Amino acid sequence: MSINSANAAPQALALVNSGGEVTLQCHDDECIASLSAYCLQKERSVPTTGTTYNFADVGQVRLVGIRKDGSRVVLDAENELRVAALRRQVAVSVAVPKSRLEELGLVAVTVDVGPNVTLLPRAVSGDKKPLSESEIALATGPLRELGTRIVESDPDRIGAARWILRLSDTLPPTTTLDSDARGQFITRARRDSGRVGLSAPARDQAGDLLTVCQVHTGLGGYGSLRDCFEQRHDTLLWELNVGFWLADTYGS
Repeated sequence: MSINSANAAPQALALVNSGGEVTLQCHDDECIASLSAYCLQKERSVPTTGTTYNFADVGQVRLVGIRKDGSRVVLDAENELRVAALRRQVAVSVAVPKSRLEELGLVAVTVDVGPNVTLLPRAVSGDKKPLSESEIALATGPLRELGTRIVESDPDRIGAARWILRLSDTLPPTTTLDSDARGQFITRARRDSGRVGLSAPARDQAGDLLTVCQVHTGLGGYGSLRDCFEQRHDTLLWELNVGFWLADTYGS
């Protein structure tokens, strides 16, 4: 049975393991990265962009600051990272203010998400239907473990999705590339895909996505390469999320 979305907390989300360190990209006044996610509670409403989330258990999230001399320091991910829904349930942003990096004497920051991390919507004033203790226990336990088996055990599809999302983050968020710059970017991406630990099938899938985005962006089908990468990533995560819902419904 669906829960009335009016004044009700949105879905708990599974934060997909990042497959290693992800560097936050600094733009304007914040450093930010996009991470893959999926819905654990289809009966709850989809989060709107900007909905803030907390880690149910931050123990599997490692945030590292890098100083100018290359030395590294582990940061408190729970207190330093702001997590928010980015595009429905399939992507979230993790961000640290630029000013905070300056305060700590850092030039960069990375995040590494391990297995079975659940995101819970931050409680807000006026929420008439917050997540219950039983819902949280289900989302952080059996449902999250099922998601790991169904969604994150496919290294090829999830690897391609993560790679495309990483590429999107390295592109300018508000400007487009001309044809020559797009071609150079795609060439570098193809070369780099062999050095990031992707399986051969994942590289093939990522390569197909690069071709599609290069061609369709050039023809005007997308506003930018970044738009195409994001939409292709979201489609992959949506399909994986549907597989999870089916497994939850029919048993797995």
